[in-house]
Amino acid sequence: MKLSSSALLPTHRLTLAIVFCLACAFAALALALRAPWLGLALAPAGDGSVRVLGSSGPSAGIPAGATLVHLRAGERRVVLQGSDLIEEPDLLDDYPQMDAFFERQAALAALLADPQLEIGWRDTRAGAAGAVGAGGAAAEGAAAGELRVTEVRPERRPLSSLPVVFWFQLAVSTAGCLIASWVWALRPGEWGARMFAVTGALFPLFAMPAAVYSSRESALDGGLFRALSAMNHGMALMFGAALVAVFLCSPRPLVRPRWLLAPFAFYGVCWLAEVLRIAPDLNWGNRYPVMSEMLLALALGAVQWRRSRGEPVARAALRWFILSMLLGSGLFIVLVVATASLGWLPPVSQGYAFGFFLFIYVGIALGLGRYRLFDLDAWAYRLLGWLGAALAILGLDALFVAMLDWSATAALAVSLWVGTLAYLPLRHWLWQRVSARQAEPQVQDLLPDVVRIAFEPVAQVREKRWDELLQRVFAPLEMVAQAQAVARGEAGADRAGAARAGAERAGTARAAAEPAAGERQARLEEDGLALLVPPCARIGARRLRYPGEGARLFGPRDRGFVDALASLMDQAEASRAAQERGAAEERQRIARDVHDDVGARLLMLIHHAPTPAGAELARAAMQDLRTALGALDTHPVPLEHALADWRAEAGDRCEAAGVALRWSSPRPRGGRWLSARQKAVLERCLRETITNALKHAAPTRMSVQVALEDRALVVNASHDGKVTAPQAWVRGRGLRGMAHRLQEVGAALEVSAREGGGTRSSIRMPLEEEDPHA
Repeated sequence: MKLSSSALLPTHRLTLAIVFCLACAFAALALALRAPWLGLALAPAGDGSVRVLGSSGPSAGIPAGATLVHLRAGERRVVLQGSDLIEEPDLLDDYPQMDAFFERQAALAALLADPQLEIGWRDTRAGAAGAVGAGGAAAEGAAAGELRVTEVRPERRPLSSLPVVFWFQLAVSTAGCLIASWVWALRPGEWGARMFAVTGALFPLFAMPAAVYSSRESALDGGLFRALSAMNHGMALMFGAALVAVFLCSPRPLVRPRWLLAPFAFYGVCWLAEVLRIAPDLNWGNRYPVMSEMLLALALGAVQWRRSRGEPVARAALRWFILSMLLGSGLFIVLVVATASLGWLPPVSQGYAFGFFLFIYVGIALGLGRYRLFDLDAWAYRLLGWLGAALAILGLDALFVAMLDWSATAALAVSLWVGTLAYLPLRHWLWQRVSARQAEPQVQDLLPDVVRIAFEPVAQVREKRWDELLQRVFAPLEMVAQAQAVARGEAGADRAGAARAGAERAGTARAAAEPAAGERQARLEEDGLALLVPPCARIGARRLRYPGEGARLFGPRDRGFVDALASLMDQAEASRAAQERGAAEERQRIARDVHDDVGARLLMLIHHAPTPAGAELARAAMQDLRTALGALDTHPVPLEHALADWRAEAGDRCEAAGVALRWSSPRPRGGRWLSARQKAVLERCLRETITNALKHAAPTRMSVQVALEDRALVVNASHDGKVTAPQAWVRGRGLRGMAHRLQEVGAALEVSAREGGGTRSSIRMPLEEEDPHA
């Protein structure tokens, strides 16, 4: 049965990666412990000799600070040179020097394989300098110290003798491989993750051979050394090819998957040209191909940047890619190449420099995993500027040293001066462009808008203005109102009952209806593509997507800004509520006084009117007084109660005038409410409409149709009376008053001619779906 990679579980993939890393590590350990061991810690000295840093085991008698002169086994004798201890043969100038180096390593390894070995050394701890002959070699037997000989028996190398740099290279390559495997385990179907996993598999294959030969005590078998060096070169080229393939298919595929093999084929040919010595020198065989891979990856990054225009998530992932590459490779170049060629700092071991590759792995892993892409914003441009300045100074310094033959000090001074003069204005100009694009209004600048929104009495207008404010601040391509996390139906009726029962119970109901703490905080979603704006000031939550017209992502600053804005809205709402409570209490006092004084006298006039007409006039005045006092009430009115009141009044008036009334209204569902103000305005408008019809049109039939349409109450009143066209009407105080009152509560009035004679008046008023004062 064949098991495809897609059928493997993530844990299986990670297990395979761990087994692979362990196999590479055990192979490296076996090769590193294979060479015979003298018990010496050696380092090249400045005069080309070999200095003893410490001794133990077979060579315990050789003091630290001594200079090794030769190794002898029988008639075979090899004079030691500092170049025998170079960490990486790639630093040699050409192939003949590399071949000579491997031949010396083979000769030294053959001596170390002998069971009895003679070590010649001089004690130079007193500071005496070896006499230098005309040929430049240290003369034996001169004042530098008497030549001494120590007989040793090479032993099998113990595990404890392996230097820290060996374990560091194993740890770094293993970590890089596991990071890449982790991304592949989570996203096995993406070609970018697959190519990244290939780089992870190649990392130990070129780092662990380097760990073996760079941590050798003195020499390694020439054939093995040559094979390990070739493996290091080949796997490093394949690593670069895989990195190029990552940019070819992520964040957007630029070519078909089969073309991802092209970089591997091309750089495989380059590797064969080096192994077979077809390339003219080391530059063309290894260095230029490696540099071309880095430049090609950056060029593909620029192409991906252009292709991902309008895709903020892809661009944010690409920032991780480019930043990690520049940071990892830039630090490697500055601390390895620059220090070796320009002498800025003490040389850094290549083994430790491999640690910079982890920056590349971590950055690409975060980009492929879409981890916190929204955090990569302003500081990314600062880091790019810093890296660009460092590389520019490095390039100028190398140019002055190589082309003008300046001293290192003069070249560095001029490079710093020129680089600073060019970098600072460029950085200032670039930062102005970036900061201008990312500029956002301050919370205090929006205070007037916030207060105006919070104090808006009409819910639809309030929500519209809030949406306009969010649109102005964030410019999202999409804004969706979210459902309130508040129970409807029975909970609304309970709150209404609590409001009528008393202020204390109403306050309790409001507290129960408040969203939880987590729901009142902004939240980043979809890797920063979306921002959930919490409910505030009687306005539901909003989900914004694609900020900056799709050019950027939401970040923590946007989240904090929205939280501050929502908090300010809530504070303004609390102030409005406090003001409204004070005004309501004053209205209630006035209503009580008017009811007790004016109402009592109107009632007396009704009962003691000398004529029926006078009594009827008093009753009309009493009805108007009740409507006016009802408008001062702060308690909302269920829609079904208001409809019953209006139908009763309209029926009485039409019956008294001898006009047939046809009333049509739906049975309202629970949770539909009118504020006291809305009820009073509609009551007056309906009364004025009936009055105008009875007074001016002499109708025989009237029709009132009430409907619920899209969170709005629509009242259509028509009659069959004879009137002029509404377009020819002169708007008197009655019509102007109706239009003004309706406008105050967000409603609209439309009057038109009715087919077959008469007029039709239409009123549309927004409704609250729940008790707005609960």
